[in-house]
Amino acid sequence: MKWLLIGKIFFTSFLLGNLLSSCVKKYDAPPIYAGSNLKANTSIKSLYDSHLAGNNEQFVDNEIITGIVTANDANDNFYKTIVLQDSTAAISIRMDGFGLSANYPIGMRLMVKLNGMWMGEYGGMLQLGGGVDRSDPLFTELVPVPAALFSKHFLSVGMDVLPTPLEVSYNQLHDSLHSRLVRLNNIEFAITDTAKFFGDAINKLTTSHSLKFCGGGTVYLRTSGFASFASVKTPRGSGSITGIYSEFGSQRQLMIRDTNDVQFNQNRCIFNGPAVLFYEDFEQVIPNQSLSIPQWANLAESGNQFYQIQSFQNNRVASITALGTNETAVTSWLILPAIQLNNSSGEQLSFLTRDAFDNGAGLQILLSNNYDGKGQPWKAKWSTLNANIAKGSVGGVSAVFTKSGNINLSNYAGLVHIAFKYTGSDTGPLASRKNTNYWVDDVKITAQ
Repeated sequence: MKWLLIGKIFFTSFLLGNLLSSCVKKYDAPPIYAGSNLKANTSIKSLYDSHLAGNNEQFVDNEIITGIVTANDANDNFYKTIVLQDSTAAISIRMDGFGLSANYPIGMRLMVKLNGMWMGEYGGMLQLGGGVDRSDPLFTELVPVPAALFSKHFLSVGMDVLPTPLEVSYNQLHDSLHSRLVRLNNIEFAITDTAKFFGDAINKLTTSHSLKFCGGGTVYLRTSGFASFASVKTPRGSGSITGIYSEFGSQRQLMIRDTNDVQFNQNRCIFNGPAVLFYEDFEQVIPNQSLSIPQWANLAESGNQFYQIQSFQNNRVASITALGTNETAVTSWLILPAIQLNNSSGEQLSFLTRDAFDNGAGLQILLSNNYDGKGQPWKAKWSTLNANIAKGSVGGVSAVFTKSGNINLSNYAGLVHIAFKYTGSDTGPLASRKNTNYWVDDVKITAQ
């Protein structure tokens, strides 16, 4: 296989909202393949095997793949994209057209002539496209196949049997399943994500909801604000969900074609022991950058310092320090998603902390009944929760995590927010600076 190479780039995601969904142009149906000489001569897996990470490559030989369409833009959750799967792997194809589902329905078998097309990745996800936009040297972009070239590259073989979704557990989710049609069983939406709109239909923004396996593990359901089902609410029960698997960085994600992919016909998961209302171990968050998790708030009251995700000994944690800010006052907030306490009893909060180079900076655990979740938490009323916090490791990183203990929340009711508030400074003589580094991990809320 031959191709041309370009250096590392980032690509536009097919998860972008369909900004022009109201302007649907009719395209000619793909030519019907009727000959016997044209055959697939490579597999989708071979594309993955030959791809050089961080590059995009143009096909200059006569490679041909064939596969079955497993997703398209029928309900506007996949933007200018179809997903093609063969017996070896699956890949998304970016196509510059709307209403693709009319000519490329789910279940259609296509032959794709790759000569002249490009492949590249977005967030580690391999995609096929029609060219490369190099107008911005700092953001080289894979662009869709132009509509005028659809008939050149795509040949219909007719309708075929849709692949059976691959049933996988949390531990079986890995990059070899990118773009594959999968089914996840014994799963439910996190309690904070039940009865929520699948997408943001008002602001036309993509929304992430946490899906929790009953046996442990989290994936995120991504839904475009342009999806026809964006204003439908997520179910409260548990069951199975089918969709296209993807990853962004290290975050495991799923996209559904429509709400029929969600079959939550059972009661919520039954656990041996306390029910878990909330859990976050930060393992699905990209390290070495500012912490960003759907529905969490990471805010700087003063000092412009934010919580980061750090990885240490293959463990990811939320990290905060005033070191290097050169600020007289650093106050930073990390706030959990809102937790409803009216539907349970005996609630308890627990977490782990670790300190490093402790010189007096503070870490408090706070709870508020009146914070609106929209920024500026310092204007809300907060109560201090008593917890064991790591301290005293003045010469380096503490050897072990400190357990917070079980913090009783049963005296509170309604919708509450819980926050980690850091206070420190990084100016003046070294002896007066307070820039302790704190790590937070395994934040859990349970109920009886």
